[in-house]
Amino acid sequence: MSEGVRDRAKRNRLIRIRKAAADLLVVKSFHQITTKEVAQLAGVGEATLFRYISGKHDLLTMAYADQMDALLNRIEEDDARQVASTRGGPLTGQHQVDRIYQVYNTRCDFYLVNPTNAALYLREGFEAGGETAARHIAQGDRTIRLVASILQDGQRARVLTDVVDPFIVAQNCHGTYIHEIDRTPARGFDPATIWDRLVARLAAQLVPLIERSS
Repeated sequence: MSEGVRDRAKRNRLIRIRKAAADLLVVKSFHQITTKEVAQLAGVGEATLFRYISGKHDLLTMAYADQMDALLNRIEEDDARQVASTRGGPLTGQHQVDRIYQVYNTRCDFYLVNPTNAALYLREGFEAGGETAARHIAQGDRTIRLVASILQDGQRARVLTDVVDPFIVAQNCHGTYIHEIDRTPARGFDPATIWDRLVARLAAQLVPLIERSS
């Protein structure tokens, strides 16, 4: 067997493992699934599974990290399309704030697919080390950069006040989002209410930035 064929077989097994983990984590909580059922669904032996993961928590990263990257791609593409569709028209501060709302509304929709596992993935990013933590931080930074760029666009157009640092505001918005996800199970809140709670807190930070003349 050539090296290329072996590499292709390994890659295909990894794809099946990732898909099996993702499929199970949509319908079960992380603590309910076992490595045995992931291996069975992927069509590999459990011993083979552990050639690809160091432990069960790697399955959480496998399932969510790629999905989060894809989600962020979609958020950025949707925002770019929205900007293109309104180019040439009057720009308002509310329009910029609404763009930020859409970013976090989409992230909340993703969270609601399985709130328990999504919250666990978020927490794992803080508690894990190495590559997992680095990837998680990079994903958060992508959202912060997008929000900061939206604020900067508004400041350049003079529809948002320029007396605040857009990156600090963006960091605060993202911190608010993380806090709402983190406190939902701790306070016994209904996950379905996350957007209502989050948008009220985002509005408190963003609406005062709108220049009255806009």
